[in-house]
Amino acid sequence: MALTNVMTQSLISASTSMKQIQLQQGVKKQMDGKAGVLDAEIKRDEASGADTTKKKEELAETQKRSEDIANNNMEQIAETNKEMQKAREADATLQKENERAEAAREKKRAERRWQEQHLQEAASERRAEEADRVANAQARASGFSDEENAKAQQIDVGGVKVSVVSESTHNTKVPHIDEKIAKSTGTEVSAAEGVSVSIDVKT
Repeated sequence: MALTNVMTQSLISASTSMKQIQLQQGVKKQMDGKAGVLDAEIKRDEASGADTTKKKEELAETQKRSEDIANNNMEQIAETNKEMQKAREADATLQKENERAEAAREKKRAERRWQEQHLQEAASERRAEEADRVANAQARASGFSDEENAKAQQIDVGGVKVSVVSESTHNTKVPHIDEKIAKSTGTEVSAAEGVSVSIDVKT
């Protein structure tokens, strides 16, 4: 899952805070080291009867600085954790919003795909209906019945194409085709509807 801008900014801020804490921790270690040295010197001076007033004041100041750094670091860590928690909550909310938005977009894409498919199917049906209408119109114009029209074919008679339907009625060894000449238009041969002719084709 990709990070949102909210979480990215929060991580950057947390990283900066941790670097600052690490620097302060380095200073605290120095203060603690100095406090250890002062404490040892004070004990030594007290054993020898020397005045330790200034060193005790310096030790107290050093210890206070170390304690302040520790407290500041704890507060900064707590604040960083608080900000990270807010960022996680905001990130979760934003992620849900993004998911809802993506679901809505996917729904629209699915609807568009369905509409396109529906339009394609409707167009195919219209083309099929148009083809049937044209075929029926041609059948009515040809003068054949629907059954005859299904058997209709084009043959060349004297260089002119004629629509015919096979109706063989002769019993002969010579291959032949008995045809009914349909109504013709344009370059087709004009013939009376229903007239039967016999055309023998040698093979």
